[in-house]
Amino acid sequence: MPTTNASGWEIHYQTSGSPSNPPIVMILGLSHRLAHWGRLPAMLAERLFVVTFDCRGMGQSERRDEPYAIHDEARDVIAVMDAAGARRAALYGRSRGGMLAQEVALSHPDRVSALILSGTSHRGPGSVGSTDAVNAAMRITPEMTREQIFETQNVAMASPGWKERDPEAFAYLMGIDLDAPPRRFAVVRQRGALEGWTSLDRLHQIACPTLVLCGEDDGMVPPENSRQLAAGIPGARLQLIPQCGHLPMLEKPAEVARAVVEFLLP
Repeated sequence: MPTTNASGWEIHYQTSGSPSNPPIVMILGLSHRLAHWGRLPAMLAERLFVVTFDCRGMGQSERRDEPYAIHDEARDVIAVMDAAGARRAALYGRSRGGMLAQEVALSHPDRVSALILSGTSHRGPGSVGSTDAVNAAMRITPEMTREQIFETQNVAMASPGWKERDPEAFAYLMGIDLDAPPRRFAVVRQRGALEGWTSLDRLHQIACPTLVLCGEDDGMVPPENSRQLAAGIPGARLQLIPQCGHLPMLEKPAEVARAVVEFLLP
């Protein structure tokens, strides 16, 4: 499987679709690995050249318990683009990955043709935190099994009733969570990389076309955050996805793929 060296870190990446198609680089959220994209990359690869990768410390990328900053990760994205032969590409970032996508667009504007920001935030004053229900689900008690932890959190992050509406997709998510849970230090380092980071006072500098996506039922990063992003980025388009929470790539992959392709290939 291909890897590239980014500032001394070995970063695992994958490509799908024809290299002759417009490129899109997909950036994962906190603690997630490539399998968490589900069927979405394959759907997008029908029309786009899709580049996905595991962030530092996650999945098959190198794991090291040492600090880094989001600016370092921005260079990782550029290294992956270079390795995949994507001189300029659209960036799709979800949750924490959406913050990283914003940073890449701000620090390397010549490399970014468009932005898709999904369920994310500027992390500045006025941003809205998780709902009480999500916060409660994130509290782990000693008697909880690993299965109980993931099930409680996944139910809380998704739209109400998703587990019952789409048991196959929910079972897939549980399977990949339980198969290879992230190392605790790696999640801590991912959180630490965002300490003090915000794009709020720089949103007006984002000059590329931007689509802001969010599930209407997102309790992890509530839709108000997406509204603020869309209001702050010149010309940005906001699209809310009905009956969808914080996991649109698994809850509503067809709707997400359609929105992305229609935005990039009007």
